[in-house]
Amino acid sequence: MSYMFYLLLIVLLVYWVEMPMVNNRNFLITRRNAAEELEAWLKAFNWSNRQELKNKKQLPVYKFYTEVVEVLLDMARKMGGSYQESLLFLREGLQIDRQFEKKIFEATLGIWLQMLLMLSLTWIFIFSALKLVDVAVGPFQLILIFLWQALGLGMLPLVLSHLRKKYFSDIGKLWRMLFILQSLLKVPLARSEVLTMAGVGDLKKINQKSLNALVQKLMETCQKTLKQGISYEEDVNYLMEELRFQEKWHFELFEKRLTVIKLTLLSVFFLPSYLAFIFLLLGDLMALM
Repeated sequence: MSYMFYLLLIVLLVYWVEMPMVNNRNFLITRRNAAEELEAWLKAFNWSNRQELKNKKQLPVYKFYTEVVEVLLDMARKMGGSYQESLLFLREGLQIDRQFEKKIFEATLGIWLQMLLMLSLTWIFIFSALKLVDVAVGPFQLILIFLWQALGLGMLPLVLSHLRKKYFSDIGKLWRMLFILQSLLKVPLARSEVLTMAGVGDLKKINQKSLNALVQKLMETCQKTLKQGISYEEDVNYLMEELRFQEKWHFELFEKRLTVIKLTLLSVFFLPSYLAFIFLLLGDLMALM
């Protein structure tokens, strides 16, 4: 009977995460947030309606995308013109970014569900065993087992935060620079001002070795733009393609590290807790004999 209960619990968890909703969207992952609201605004915005330009309502804040949209709107109010192409480019990047964030969310949600499932199964086994066997394991000992497992779960968000920063923080900085450079390509601003807004001066702060080639290439592109006045469009497009490849590769590394973390938590915090209870149970049974 207990095996059937465990199987049912696993099936329900898998169904909860994987089963699409009526509108073919997973409510756990694509619930409405700032990114989705900003994308909806970009879809609805109409450059031909000058009244929309005058309306300075606050936009949903999502990463650097909101900053770029506000710059484009401000340029349109002051100098006129249409930057629809830049907004379309931003919208495409925002859609890709949302898909990437969804993948990260799914990966982290998966490890959380697995850890919580192990926690539930451990305590279901403990309480079932205590009911079946007429022995009394002290509450202090059970509390120690629970605290040890809670310590493992408490470490999980810290480790996940560290991994996300390690693999994606510098990539995010590069995306910000490249998107601002590309979006402001046709804005009537001095190139030095555009480079300043993109924050290319912070390239020296990017220390991730796997990104060194991209950083060096972008620095050379910016220097040529300032000294020779040539367009950086072609180089930026190339760098964005390369960075997308690097992002996928880093995500694969991130998934592999999640597997290592899962195995570490199971072997250090959950399996010893299970064995500790078995040891206590056997000790009490031997005392009764």
